Formats: sequence, C-alpha cells, structure tokens
Amino acid sequence: MKTGRKAIKVMKTISWDCFNMYLEILSRSSQATIDLGKKFSKILGGGDVIIFSGELGGGKTAFVSGLADGLGIKENLSSPSFTILNQYDAGKLRLVHIDFYRLDGVDEFDNIGIDDYIYDDSAVLCIEWGEKIRQYIKKDYLIISFNYVIEDEESMNKRIIRFDSGSDYWNKKLNILKKILAREDIQYT
Repeated sequence: MKTGRKAIKVMKTISWDCFNMYLEILSRSSQATIDLGKKFSKILGGGDVIIFSGELGGGKTAFVSGLADGLGIKENLSSPSFTILNQYDAGKLRLVHIDFYRLDGVDEFDNIGIDDYIYDDSAVLCIEWGEKIRQYIKKDYLIISFNYVIEDEESMNKRIIRFDSGSDYWNKKLNILKKILAREDIQYT
C-alpha cells in the first residue's frame, strides 16, 4: 500500500556565507536511506572525503551501502566496526570505508595509514565516527550526520540526514545533489 508521502524529503537548505551550506533530508525508512546514498554517489569523485557522525544504528552504514551500489560495487558492504577498514573496487575509483568507533588516539589512526587514504585521488573515503580525526584532515571534506526523529512508535525509522559543507567545493556538489533529488519522486510502501 502506498503512503502517499515521499520516503525522502528535502527539509531545508541554508547558505549563510559562500563557504558554508547545509542540506537536511528526512528519511522515512532504512531503504530510503540506502536510496539516498545511491543518489549521493552520483556527485562523488576521486579524492572525496566524507565524515559520518551519528548514534549507533543511525543509518551510516546503510547510507554507505547505497553509495557503494551507486558506484557500481556489487559485493555486500559490511560495517568495518571490527576490521576498522574495508576497501571495494569501483572500476576507476576505490571506495574506502573506515569506522573509527573503536579507536581512541592519533597513534591508532596513524597505524592504519590514514593519510594514504585521505590524499588518494583514486579513492572515495567514507569515515564513520570521523569527528575523532576531523582536525587532522587538511583538505575539503563533507560531514553527514544522522539523527533519529522520535515522535511515536511509527517514526522509529525516521532520520534527519544533514549534509554540512565547509567549502565552495562541497557547496557546488550539494547544489547538484539538490537538483538530483528535485527530479526524483519515489514512493515507498
């Protein structure tokens, strides 16, 4: 049965100066979060760094699995919570998916060779719990945060997914994403 509501809804965008922009999107289901990741993949290129933040179970890995699918990766994507780092071949690009949840200090980040991935122009780098190393990244990156929307039992799967840009580079990419989302009208049951 159709609900008559969009599963993905652009909530608002605000640009408060030429370097900072954000885009908030309401996702009504896990599948909508995956689909949003797939749409997001259309704006990505080699060297892009994305930092993910949010609570456990907030949808970060679901989003990255949609992103991987959009890049043409056919293997199942799994959370790198225990392995810390997973890599996937996407043809000319490589998806590097890192999860820093279990890591605490800069020494641990250095041990996995994080700089090699941050500055690799053939990779798209997705870092869950990346706020732990944000201050060490010396290039443009995008922050995507996942926040639960809990109004009642029916809203258990709702998330506000917020894209925060701190650069003109990501502002341009987010404007392209807005156009992609505006063209699509997907309904879920």
